[in-house]
Amino acid sequence: MSEDEGVLFLQWALPKMGYRWPGFRKPRNQVLKRIRNRMAELGLTGGYDEYREYLAENPLEWEQLERLCYVTISKFFRDRKVWDFLRDTILRNLMLETSSEPLHVWSIGCCNGEEPYSIAILIEQLSEQIKSNREVLILASDRTEEVLERAKKGEYPAGALSELTESELLKYFRSIEADQEQFKIKQAPANHVRFEKRNIRESLPKDSFQLIFCRNLVFTYYRKEHQEKFLQKLKPMLKPDGYLVIGSNEELPDTDWLVQVNRTQPIYQKISD
Repeated sequence: MSEDEGVLFLQWALPKMGYRWPGFRKPRNQVLKRIRNRMAELGLTGGYDEYREYLAENPLEWEQLERLCYVTISKFFRDRKVWDFLRDTILRNLMLETSSEPLHVWSIGCCNGEEPYSIAILIEQLSEQIKSNREVLILASDRTEEVLERAKKGEYPAGALSELTESELLKYFRSIEADQEQFKIKQAPANHVRFEKRNIRESLPKDSFQLIFCRNLVFTYYRKEHQEKFLQKLKPMLKPDGYLVIGSNEELPDTDWLVQVNRTQPIYQKISD
């Protein structure tokens, strides 16, 4: 089976699941490898055409295919400049607010936990710098139990931590292998995070949030009409003047209730209900 055949299969299958092919261009090899393994499990030897026929005859297989298309590429402080801007402006101001209400943050599609733990590390840094005692509650959701279990363990290879400074690595992680190739996040930042299994295409939390992270997921992989619908669903969940953070290479659908806070940063503030 050639890569071109695999690409044609993805271009056919992804829109049927509400996804868009351009978002899968980079991780296509990861996804196609899983699909080939699945075909081998099923004993299908006729290539992607036979898998198409199998999908037609077994509609429940589409659920399995969607799971195979789940992309799990992430690292701590991915796009570090975004995180530094968040810490020094957005999060700092939120934590300086004189409010008895906890600061509620949602990390959508948290994968192995790199994103919510990155948020928690910034919270720990700011708590020390500005002497803030404001409680911060980070909801981290993902649709896959397997990745949530990995996230709860909080153990990562050195490669996932490459954007951390040496002092951050020493302060917020401990080595769990003699060769220092595997690390575990310490309890202080981990205490801020609560993990929850949730498929955002089926249900959303009832809470509202001052800060929502939706990076490299909906606005990369979903078809435009699904992006627009999801953005409208987020509107009542984002508190007045709250912030939405998306991926550095993503674009939001047109909206009149969010404005970009800085033209160099993928961060948007809610300006109307």
